[in-house]
Amino acid sequence: MSNSNMKDTLIHLAKAIAVPLIVWLIMELIDRSSVGMGVINNMADIKTLFRNLISSLAFALAISTNLQCGRMDLSMGAQMYAGVIFGGNIAMMLGFHGIGVLLFSMVIGGLCGLLIGTLFVNLRILPMVLGLGMTLVFECICFAINKQQGVILFGQPGMEILSNITFIIIVTAAVVLISHYLFQFSKYGFRYRAIQGSQKLAADAGINIFTNCVLSYVIAGVLVACAGVFMTAYNGSLAPVLGMSSNGQVFTNMFPMVLGAWIGGMCNNREIGVLMGAVSVNLLIMGLAKLGISSSVQNVIVYSLFLAFVVYNTNKHKIAYAKARKARKALAQKTLAERAAA
Repeated sequence: MSNSNMKDTLIHLAKAIAVPLIVWLIMELIDRSSVGMGVINNMADIKTLFRNLISSLAFALAISTNLQCGRMDLSMGAQMYAGVIFGGNIAMMLGFHGIGVLLFSMVIGGLCGLLIGTLFVNLRILPMVLGLGMTLVFECICFAINKQQGVILFGQPGMEILSNITFIIIVTAAVVLISHYLFQFSKYGFRYRAIQGSQKLAADAGINIFTNCVLSYVIAGVLVACAGVFMTAYNGSLAPVLGMSSNGQVFTNMFPMVLGAWIGGMCNNREIGVLMGAVSVNLLIMGLAKLGISSSVQNVIVYSLFLAFVVYNTNKHKIAYAKARKARKALAQKTLAERAAA
């Protein structure tokens, strides 16, 4: 690697790391001035950060997989429930431990994504409408099996590995590296980026946009199931829900995804951007929890910040235009003043 490339890589990495560092510094100052303790004080806080990080990261990557091609899939929360409940129970029935639960859940999650993707390309229903309908279907199925108990990992032998920090770090690194390879270097990723630019031009170039779409749904299903396993390991169990309550997981992880997309634009790496976005949001939530704020108030603060960020990100071109216009006006006034003086 040349010196210029190395310098650019370090600059991009510094930009990506700067955002979570700024969030941590702000929350650290607020927490220490208010309650006399920092955001991260002991090993328990570190474990909590990593446990929540892998779930946020995987779910945010899953959302962006379809959303960046114009498909908002609201069934991902239900896919997570189906993957973990079916995959977890099957793995435990066969005598597998934590890694087996993770793998079986990811397989079932991928199959759920395959089903929805196949229905989408064949029925051509709007993604949001299809997602809402499949959410109800998956929620009812999950509620009907296992005596409405879902899946219980607490107290099961071999499940402690899902709470092991080393294993979580390995899975986090694997998710980032595999996602980076899939979207940047694989044949699927090349076609995915072409479709992202223009579906019509990609189809005219001979790319099978429908196969790529189905693969995107499968990848998203695998990622949400991975997120769900670690979420379940942290909570001890995952109980089925009804009434489209599973959609809450989608909206909860929208902030890390949107923030991660913005960071990824700065560092030219979407996966690293989403990782840093997930770290930033989790540090923010941990900092608010240290203040003793109730979960409802935390949600109000987090979602308000999310809304403010979306408004800024959507209108930042207007801000840039206003600054450029102000600069041109100042330059024109300066020029006129110089001509008058001459």
